Amino acid sequence: MFLKSEVENSLFRVPREPFERESEVFCDMFSLPQGDSVAVEGTNDENPIRIDGTSKNDFEQLMKALLYRKYGSQPNLPHGIEQWTSVLKLSTAWNFERLRQAAIDALMESRIGAVDRVVLSQRYYVKNWLLPALNELAKRAEPITLEEGRRMGIVIALKLASVRERVTVTTVRVAGTVQTYSNPAIFGTPNQPNNSSHDVAVGSCRDPRMQNCDFSSQIRSTFSGYDL
Repeated sequence: MFLKSEVENSLFRVPREPFERESEVFCDMFSLPQGDSVAVEGTNDENPIRIDGTSKNDFEQLMKALLYRKYGSQPNLPHGIEQWTSVLKLSTAWNFERLRQAAIDALMESRIGAVDRVVLSQRYYVKNWLLPALNELAKRAEPITLEEGRRMGIVIALKLASVRERVTVTTVRVAGTVQTYSNPAIFGTPNQPNNSSHDVAVGSCRDPRMQNCDFSSQIRSTFSGYDL
C-alpha cells in the first residue's frame, strides 16, 4: 500500500494490514467499492492514498508505534512526550483505539505535566486526565503563570484561579495562643469559643498546607460544563 502526505509531499510505502485491522477510518476506506475503470488508490507510486493536513513527523511517529509495537523492538518505538503526542493526535483522528491507549499510557509513563494533561485532554478527548490535572494545579503553591494560562485557554485558567482563590486562611487568637484555620468548605468548621478575637493573616505566598487538600468537589462544581 502507498500513502502520500500532501503536507510535505512525502511518499510512504507501508503494509495495509495494520491500518485495516486497527483503524475504523482506514477499514471503512478500504471497504468502499471501486469502479472497474478507476485505478485503486494506494496500489502504486502514481496513485497513492493522499492524506491532507498531516505532517511528515506526526505520520512517522504513528508508523513507528503501529509497526514496531507488534513487529519490532522497543528502541524503535516513539520516545518522549513530543513523539507520543504525535501518536495520540493521529490515533485519535483516525480511530486507532488500541494505539491511542498505548499513546496515553506512554505519556503517563513519561510523567507528562499537569498543564500538558489539561491541554491534551481537551484537544484529544482524554477524559480521565482533566480532573486530576486540575486538582494538581489547584494544590500547588506556585500561581498559574501567564504562559500556562495561554496554553490552557482563558476560560479554564480563570475557572482554575477561582478554585484556588476560594481557599482562605485565618489566624485565630484564642487565650494567648494562635491557631490557623482554612476555608471550612475544604477542612470543616473549627470549634471556636465565643468572644474570641480574629486576625486575618495576609501573606505574599499561598499557604503550603493547601498542597494536602483535595479540590475535586470544588473543581466539579466550577467545571460543571466539562466532561470530568
